[in-house]
Amino acid sequence: MPGNQQGRLVHDLEGATVRQEWGTVRENPIRFDAEEAARMVEELNAVHAGAFNLFYLVRKHYWTAEGAEQGDVAAFLEDAYQRLREISDAFAQRIVELGGVPASTPPQLQKYSPVHLEAENLYSLRASLEGDLEAYATLVACLRDAVPVAKETGDEGSRELLEDRLKELEADADTIDDYLDSDTLVGGR
Repeated sequence: MPGNQQGRLVHDLEGATVRQEWGTVRENPIRFDAEEAARMVEELNAVHAGAFNLFYLVRKHYWTAEGAEQGDVAAFLEDAYQRLREISDAFAQRIVELGGVPASTPPQLQKYSPVHLEAENLYSLRASLEGDLEAYATLVACLRDAVPVAKETGDEGSRELLEDRLKELEADADTIDDYLDSDTLVGGR
């Protein structure tokens, strides 16, 4: 079998030069201490992977929104999944700035993510949003846990990024909570 195979989905590129191996942290362009950077890379990979999984959940719910408030909810979900993609990208880029490699394969994303994906089934809009709200709460807690690590390591760039994105996630969670308070939202599990 050519290259290193990691299941059906992941393989090394035959003949390609590896610039940096997964799980390593190299000297970084911002001259941040490599040991402290490695700590932050671990924290930020969880945030990045969690935002990536939540992006998938919210995008699925955008595709499948139904009911009386379908238009309003779907419009919000579209904006929210685009924000989540930007959040995931921002943390992946910060990982690279720190000299690390962001999780990018399904196995690594699932390993790092505190947010779990739901089954392929279609669920009611209310049940979907309830799951989204729980996933947002999990991701928000992950960001909050990473802020003190950024402070301890002296990584002001990551701290600022975490705090800024935390505000966006909390605002989206509040919007979902408002939708769940609506009597017109389709009920059922």
